[in-house]
Amino acid sequence: MDPITDLFLTTQVGSVVHARLEATAPWGLKREANAAEGTARDSAQPEISPLQLAHFGMVSRGNCWLSVEGIPDASPLAGGDCFLLAPGSSYTLRDNPRTRARSFCEVAPRDGSQVIHYGGGGRPYDHRFGLVSIRSDQRQNP
Repeated sequence: MDPITDLFLTTQVGSVVHARLEATAPWGLKREANAAEGTARDSAQPEISPLQLAHFGMVSRGNCWLSVEGIPDASPLAGGDCFLLAPGSSYTLRDNPRTRARSFCEVAPRDGSQVIHYGGGGRPYDHRFGLVSIRSDQRQNP
């Protein structure tokens, strides 16, 4: 069995918190492992710390750069690309590797909306992202 199939067969999603980013260039957002996440209080399981949740994302429209702490080079992402980062990961998404990034917490919607509007009015970008808790299935694989 390949590793990806094994992953999906042996894990269960415990909870998901998600949002949509509608950005225009220039834009940059970062998630620092030691920062508090405002979205955790809206989770179905509020007792779970955001540091215990994996981060996922999918680019719907446009292009961006993903920088992950501990990985030297940023990765280019385009429409249709997805990523999944381990719990506790610090990362940055931005339209250009040189664009200054603000914290996701600074731009999180405060009105109960799940859409973040952010940026400088240039090239459009659309991204779905969120947090997910993944529980390991306790069954033994053959």
